[in-house]
Amino acid sequence: MQIDISGDIKRWQREIRRGVLKMCVLLLLSKNEMYGYEISKVLEKLGNGVLKIKEGTLYPLLRRLENEGYVSAKWMFQEGKARRYYKITMKGLAFLNAVKPFWQKLVVAVESIMRW
Repeated sequence: MQIDISGDIKRWQREIRRGVLKMCVLLLLSKNEMYGYEISKVLEKLGNGVLKIKEGTLYPLLRRLENEGYVSAKWMFQEGKARRYYKITMKGLAFLNAVKPFWQKLVVAVESIMRW
C-alpha cells in the first residue's frame, strides 16, 4: 500500500515559504530599493533557485507588505520603462530587526535536531 502525501508536502512547503519570502524580500529591500522583477531575480539567484517566486506570488506579497506599512512604493522611469520601485520603511526595518534573531535561532535549532 502506497500512501500519497504529496498534497501535504506541498501545503507545508507553501506555509514555510510564505514567511521566509516575506523576511527575504524585506532583507533585500533593506539593502537597496528594487522593482518587482529585480526582486524575483535576486531571490532566485541568492536562494540557489529554492526561493524562485512567480509574479502571482510576488506582487500580492509586495502589496501586503505595502498595506502593512513595511514597504513603500513609487513609480519611476528607467531606460524608458515605468517600474514600481519598493523601499523598506522604518516599520519594515523594525520588523526585520525583530525577526532576524528569531530566524537565526530557529535555523540553528532545526539543524541541531536534523543532525541528532
